[in-house]
Amino acid sequence: MTAKPARIPRLESSALETPNRILAAALATFAERGFHAASLKEITERAGANIAAVNYHFRSKDELIRQVLDRFLGAINSERLAALDGCEAEAGADGPTLEALIEALIRPMVSLSRDQHDGRAIVRLLLQVRALPRGVTNNAVAQQFDPVHARFINALNRAAPWLHREEVVWRYDFARGAMMHILSDLDPGMRRLADLSPSITAADDETIIRQLVAFIAGGFRAPATPR
Repeated sequence: MTAKPARIPRLESSALETPNRILAAALATFAERGFHAASLKEITERAGANIAAVNYHFRSKDELIRQVLDRFLGAINSERLAALDGCEAEAGADGPTLEALIEALIRPMVSLSRDQHDGRAIVRLLLQVRALPRGVTNNAVAQQFDPVHARFINALNRAAPWLHREEVVWRYDFARGAMMHILSDLDPGMRRLADLSPSITAADDETIIRQLVAFIAGGFRAPATPR
């Protein structure tokens, strides 16, 4: 189940229309400066647009934030659900393996979260949402992720029947945390692992996926925690 890696479109592409240029510029600026500190002036200058264009297409900064999250998280989550549908269809009555389900969950985030500078702008946005919760970002993320969580938790529960559903939820969240942590540590702006292992910082997406799948599957196969 291999997806071709995709990148956030380059800002200079003539194929991008004004709203798309603004969204791409907003993603990069919010990732670098934060939702609060980033100004519409910075975003429009980066997009080669003007403030009037933001007001026309997005009406407000909060709406621009919401649409950035919807656009870029939506692409990842659509790929996740398509991958889940695919591995369930291929598996038939026996259902997919833990490894297939875990790969369906993590591959789209690993492969599609790279930006044009090989950074992880989307990961940075998600970390901001958690660190500095706000109504607009909380609602946007909940709308994007809640249906995905429900599908994957149900599928993982079927693949790991020795675990109570509550235990599956715990381990699912641990899995998401592991993925976010390694992607943020491998972001070029962080390079947190360089002192421990320089070779890890040069890992490609397939290596990251392989390591995450093995680690998370091992966690799900561990005995249930005594209740």
